[in-house]
Amino acid sequence: MSTGSQFQLYLALRLAGYEEFAALRPPVPFIADDIMESFDNPRSEEVFRLLGDMAKVGQVSYLTHHWHLCEIAQRVVPSVIIHRLP
Repeated sequence: MSTGSQFQLYLALRLAGYEEFAALRPPVPFIADDIMESFDNPRSEEVFRLLGDMAKVGQVSYLTHHWHLCEIAQRVVPSVIIHRLP
């Protein structure tokens, strides 16, 4: 299994687990650290849609140094807040 496929599977399992957890308990923050670095743009867009939906239930933080992912997030989830660290 390629690294990209491993990252996609790992993220899919985390998202499904979070959804199930949040349905039964108060949601906890969801934090992901650059998990989409190997994703192509269409897959990244879909993940940001899912994260945007999750953010309606609880706090979602995505850490990255890839500016193109920030641009995709802004386009897909207009209410996203991006913090740039110096």
